[in-house]
Amino acid sequence: MRLVPFRFTILLWFAVTLVAVTANQAGAIPLFARKYHVSCFRCHTVPPVLNDYGRRFQINGYQLPGTDEAQPIWAQEPLSLSFVFYPSFVSAHTVTTTGGIKTSSNELTFQPSGLDLFTAGTIAKHLSYFLAAPIGITGPGQYSPSIETMSIMFNNLAGPDGQSNLNFRFGRFRLWNTFPDNTTIVESADYLIYDYNPAGGTLLIADPQWAASVYGFFPQILDGLRYEAAVSDGTDGGDPLNSNEANFLMLEQTAYVYNAPFRLGLYYYGGKELAINNVTDNMSRYGFAVEANDPWTKRFDLSFQYMSATDDNIVGIKQTMDGGFLGLNVLIVPEKFFIYGRYDFVSVKQTSEKQNQWTGGIRYHFAPNVGAYAELSYLDDNTPAAGSDTKTTLTTLGVLVGF
Repeated sequence: MRLVPFRFTILLWFAVTLVAVTANQAGAIPLFARKYHVSCFRCHTVPPVLNDYGRRFQINGYQLPGTDEAQPIWAQEPLSLSFVFYPSFVSAHTVTTTGGIKTSSNELTFQPSGLDLFTAGTIAKHLSYFLAAPIGITGPGQYSPSIETMSIMFNNLAGPDGQSNLNFRFGRFRLWNTFPDNTTIVESADYLIYDYNPAGGTLLIADPQWAASVYGFFPQILDGLRYEAAVSDGTDGGDPLNSNEANFLMLEQTAYVYNAPFRLGLYYYGGKELAINNVTDNMSRYGFAVEANDPWTKRFDLSFQYMSATDDNIVGIKQTMDGGFLGLNVLIVPEKFFIYGRYDFVSVKQTSEKQNQWTGGIRYHFAPNVGAYAELSYLDDNTPAAGSDTKTTLTTLGVLVGF
């Protein structure tokens, strides 16, 4: 295993010391925790991983479960606005073998952070909104704001107020799969199945996309049945739906076993898209997801997801993929210290490409809204059809600050 350079260790020590000093000064906590006078951990096992209460809060239009607020945001205090800042140091070691020739590279970089702005709240009874607008890097020393997600939600359209039996939303948002890519504790490694996009189009199951959906939650069915049915125009929007459209269906059942939640989700995402070369690709993504929390110590959270993908026109050839991930989060000291790991895998039948990725990390929270983490990730990308094999090792040290 490659050792972390000494200067990298010094930078980590400096970053952790800085965070420790500023943690006690970070009295304000992000948006919803500040609004409702609770800790971030009321809705998260470890930010941004949602617990069961957080899922219900989210699906109720970002309102407390069992409530349906009527007071508009401009009449509320404090202001419903939050920011997240997340700089990191990254050490990358890459070894590539092509045609029997091996090359390697080493790189140590400071990854400057953008500033993610979040605002959400009530406009009127049964009506709320959510907006995420990151200020990201567009060039050397240059930053520009963009809209990542923005949606209007009509809440509690049927059933008792606050139970979220029937809701409607439209705009640009992430579909509510069991494990959205923005609610993982892993910072340095993407989900491989979500990155799979052989057609190069805009129909991506995990990315923010322009869509309309009907969704809801039935707390009276076991310990909660969540659903969503959506029509999507892809991540960019603006394309005619008769040439670029996907349908999304999701069912997720929660049941408590000895006071610990167990979840089983089923999902489908498919339709036809305009591929990068302006041909039509009929695509589908479907699978299942499982989450289990241990009922004894309440400190182990196990997650698994499987996906099967089919595209019928990748340079005129049908292509299929099977993949998934297995993750484990462990609460060493609740609300303070966590260790975690995840294994991702992807296998493409027609090209014999196989990707295997292992990631492990630790995170410590000096305050609910201030944390530091260290991660080690190893990716093996083997594509025999292209005669290439690439192995990448990433060591990442970073801080997360929300205010």
